[in-house]
Amino acid sequence: MINIEEEFLSLPISIEARNIARTFASQQPFSEVAERVKHNTLAVLVTRCYLEMMGIATNLETSDSWNPIVQMCADVADLEIAGLDKKLECRSLQLGESTCYVPPEVWEDRLGYVVVRFEENLRSATLLGFVSKVSTEFIALNRLEPIENLCVAIAALRESNQQNSGSTEAIVSLSNWLKNLFESRWQEIENLLDSKQSQYAYRTKEISKSLLNNLANSQEIRRGILFELGVTTPKCLLALITTISPKGQNEIDIRLSLYPISEAFLPELIELVVLDDAGNEFLKGQARSIDNYINIQFSGRIGERFSVRVSLDDNSLTENFTI
Repeated sequence: MINIEEEFLSLPISIEARNIARTFASQQPFSEVAERVKHNTLAVLVTRCYLEMMGIATNLETSDSWNPIVQMCADVADLEIAGLDKKLECRSLQLGESTCYVPPEVWEDRLGYVVVRFEENLRSATLLGFVSKVSTEFIALNRLEPIENLCVAIAALRESNQQNSGSTEAIVSLSNWLKNLFESRWQEIENLLDSKQSQYAYRTKEISKSLLNNLANSQEIRRGILFELGVTTPKCLLALITTISPKGQNEIDIRLSLYPISEAFLPELIELVVLDDAGNEFLKGQARSIDNYINIQFSGRIGERFSVRVSLDDNSLTENFTI
């Protein structure tokens, strides 16, 4: 049950959330750190609950607050917003406190700071508001904007990112592929490698054979791009293959495949992610050390838009599509 008292939003803290917080706390060697981790974890989970109610997806697993080692070494309570690669900082406040502590290590690289006040029994919490920036260790409560403004700020940032992306990145039209009209970057598999990459020619032959073995029907259309990703030198050379085929009158079957070119196997933990038009993740594949490709399959209707993101560590490639 949700209560709105005065101008603040109060939410119950679920048993599951309390159990997660206790588990994280129990992994810490010192009682002071354990208490901090417990409150940080609950602040993150309460904020996540609110954002989910508002239809905003988050990525807990990619947040530092979900890493036991980082929890021990840093006072961090971050929550990544899906599709933005930006994080909120979720700071906790106890009853009777009039200012909220924000450690200097989280003053940068945040889209905002949410303040969450807990009841003594930790069975409910109140979202007091948020600020977009901090430059001191303590936030006075009268500085906070209403929590509803956080959703407005996230929507504005998402729209800004999409506008900036649209001005610099081409959108791949899969419907045009059905008419044999292709973007110049997207090549037939056999033509992906240029003369400087001829040492990898055997890999494209292997990939072509693999794709033919997975051929679903004779109407499939397939194109690919090459790109480099990673922090090593030389970087890992990869191929993103998009395969489509018509499905009924207004639908298309889509298969996305990620292959290594310069190595026999994909880098461990590399991710292939499909994002909807709002930037929310709806499909994801992650490579193990023994994987030599990732496949993701789905269907879409004519006119729908989606994006594909390949990410490794802090490096990523994003391609935008319309069906």
